[in-house]
Amino acid sequence: MTCACHRLAVDVLILGGGFAGSILGRCLVARGRSVVLVERSRHPRFALGESTTPLGNLALERLAQRYGLDDLDHLAAWGRLCRHLPALGRGKKRGFTFYGHHPAQPYRQDPENRSRLLVAASPDDEIADTHWLRADVDAFLFERARSEGVVVLEGSSVTQLEVDGDGARARVGGTASSNDSAEISARFVIDATGGGGALAGALGLAPRPLAAPFESRLLYGHFRDLPPFSATVAGLAGGNEPYPEEWAAVHHLLDVGWMYQLRFDHAVTSAGFLLDPGRLECLGIDLPWESPADAWRMTIGRFPSLVAQFETAQPVTEIAATGRLQRRLERAAGERWALLPATFGFQDPLFSFGIAWSLVAVERLAELLGDGDLERASLGLERYGELLGAEADHLETLIGAAYSVLDDFPRFRSLALLYFVAASFDESRQRLLDPGEAGLTESWCWQGFLGATDPVLRDLFLAAAERASTLRDPQAFKEWVRSAIAQRNIAGLGDPARRHLYPVDEGALVENAGLLGLDAVEARRRLPRLRGRSR
Repeated sequence: MTCACHRLAVDVLILGGGFAGSILGRCLVARGRSVVLVERSRHPRFALGESTTPLGNLALERLAQRYGLDDLDHLAAWGRLCRHLPALGRGKKRGFTFYGHHPAQPYRQDPENRSRLLVAASPDDEIADTHWLRADVDAFLFERARSEGVVVLEGSSVTQLEVDGDGARARVGGTASSNDSAEISARFVIDATGGGGALAGALGLAPRPLAAPFESRLLYGHFRDLPPFSATVAGLAGGNEPYPEEWAAVHHLLDVGWMYQLRFDHAVTSAGFLLDPGRLECLGIDLPWESPADAWRMTIGRFPSLVAQFETAQPVTEIAATGRLQRRLERAAGERWALLPATFGFQDPLFSFGIAWSLVAVERLAELLGDGDLERASLGLERYGELLGAEADHLETLIGAAYSVLDDFPRFRSLALLYFVAASFDESRQRLLDPGEAGLTESWCWQGFLGATDPVLRDLFLAAAERASTLRDPQAFKEWVRSAIAQRNIAGLGDPARRHLYPVDEGALVENAGLLGLDAVEARRRLPRLRGRSR
């Protein structure tokens, strides 16, 4: 048996052929850069991280326009995705749905929605967010990268990697199905693998202790024919909901963590428990993590309404488990190298910001390595790394605060408004203003993600984390949140008349447009911008 060894010299080596690595490679090739993309597995392959958000859709639309990649615009909204890329597995996501549960008690609905929160992310199905069946979406984007001139090495792993001031030198070997290998020299290397991987090892990057005192492990799978939760509980879906509540990122808040349910259009639902080992230990619950299916049964068995919902559902994949999800490396970038956010660190999928944060980082790297002077790009990479570090601190603060109130639904519901205030304010700025009007001298992607460089939002997240640990009375905490969010609450969140059901309210946006520096007349004139570049 012979072995072929290829020698390649390129501008950029990208490790990891998921959606982010493939999109980055395509953007760079569109600017005339030479790129090698190395993917350890073979597509299609299973992947988690399936839920998009408006901030991610904005990044996709900007990338589509800047680099001439129309399919990214199609991926940015459920209606466009259905029309232009109907073969890709996807689900409609109109917003975020939350339910509060108590162990051994059925979920009970009441007219005041004391155990429910719905926050819409779009006014209609056409521009709704989506759940991506990652096996389909990642494979599609990988093949697009291949067809557009990215050199792809699939089923290959990095066996040796060195990085210094001159660039990167890598040896890549094929898997058992391929004896081919490659020796690659690159001016820059980007790690988009999502797990630390070869680059962190080559650079000797150490883990950085997480400041926020929270921890979660994941039990997960895909299920067929899972009925909507609203169809199994009397009194839900009463007619005044801002969207059909199952077409959302559905969250069930529990005493031991939380559960997500993401419904795809082809009768399959992605579901998983994010479980806090500390809470399990306090409750005397010893889960058999070595047997994920048994651990799943033990967990769901504590909540009667979830048992009833899953009674007839059939697993499509085996239940799987992870170790601790939370991790972070000491640095995100340096001379000649950079990590994408999911490689740099991970907090928790509670507010679905993983895809969006990754896409914003792709925008930044595409500008630095595609549009800029390659010889000066290392200066920009240092700045990129500092920004990712500030964003990781910011997001860690939010998730830590949320985890501290997971088992207290009224306080969690108030705390969650901080995320939606930050996200809606950020989206409204980017939709309705040009960067110069917002005081920026460069593109939107260089402002801190989810308000990380906004002093008001940064201080608000820090204050909320402190109040969540000290202000135990739910009503007092609710009143504090309503007052604290006022400077950024463009969406009218926290209005008691809504009874915790929040539609996209263009009237509230116009009324609060002064927060963006717009008067009501000008804000109303610009409202069509909310529908995206394909409006």
